[in-house]
Amino acid sequence: MIISLPTLKMDIYAQEEPLTLLSFKGMYSVDMIVNLDGNVNASFTEGDDVSIKVTNPNVQIYENNIVKLDEGGLYAFTFKLEGAQASVLGVHMVEAIYKNFKVNTIFEVKGKPTLTISVDKSTYNIGDIVTITGKVTPRLQEQIEIKIYGFNNIIWKFVPVSAQRITFDGIFTVEAGELMGKNIKGGKYMIEASYADGLAKSSLEFNVQISNQVAIGNLMLINQLGKALDEIFIGQQVLIQAEVKNNLDEKQQFAFLVLIKDTDGITDSLSWITGSLPISETLNVAQSWIPEKVGNFTAEVFLWESISNPTPLSNKVPKIILLVKV
Repeated sequence: MIISLPTLKMDIYAQEEPLTLLSFKGMYSVDMIVNLDGNVNASFTEGDDVSIKVTNPNVQIYENNIVKLDEGGLYAFTFKLEGAQASVLGVHMVEAIYKNFKVNTIFEVKGKPTLTISVDKSTYNIGDIVTITGKVTPRLQEQIEIKIYGFNNIIWKFVPVSAQRITFDGIFTVEAGELMGKNIKGGKYMIEASYADGLAKSSLEFNVQISNQVAIGNLMLINQLGKALDEIFIGQQVLIQAEVKNNLDEKQQFAFLVLIKDTDGITDSLSWITGSLPISETLNVAQSWIPEKVGNFTAEVFLWESISNPTPLSNKVPKIILLVKV
């Protein structure tokens, strides 16, 4: 005799922890600020006390405080890693207690941070790319903030370097960009870099000189509305645009030539536009191209005095890759 039993259906739900605690960062350097927060998921009353204790690897308590719950059951605690006990290197433990609930979290304390930076050249020409290399110790989950100041101490670039771009050994390299635009002048430039809440700082100077009558840079692909193109298709009008800067105190005639070749080096297109650069001004100059077949192409841009007088106004010949799709 077979007896059929009813099937029992059970719904299993993840149960929330009654008390939580976390640190915003898992690793800190001596003298950094530690921010902790958590919340009560059980029954609570606004204004209730939460006890916070922080101990170092030597099991010495160096923070022992009471914080209050807010109306949402949240609490927060902030302290600085200063003093002999808080500066002990290694894994520190935080304990939070609310009524009968207890929770722990840990974070690691490293030595005081250091930061060094260097550039690939001591002197650049207008239109050059500035490349910055540096090293930090220890490697934390912290970004590096770099500011570059130019003419009249006006900030030229802000270059954040995320923690993901720093190698395991603490080394990073970043391109700050081309020395182009109306605010770029000849003279001294200053780089200021900071790391780990500004505890580690480094600075250096480099020179910018005017070596060409006209500088060219910031080559990019745009559409007719001036928006950057991420993809290029057959039959689509593409504008190959560059910044052209006149470094003279007089107007300068120019010819802007665009040479496009395929992967075999065979010329697909050669076109140009001519014009006049105002005194000490920067213009965006563009030339149109409509691809007729798929493939990889390379566009080279030449800046001459004129078509009949192919004297280079700049020794720089910027290039850009064009990938044409169906």
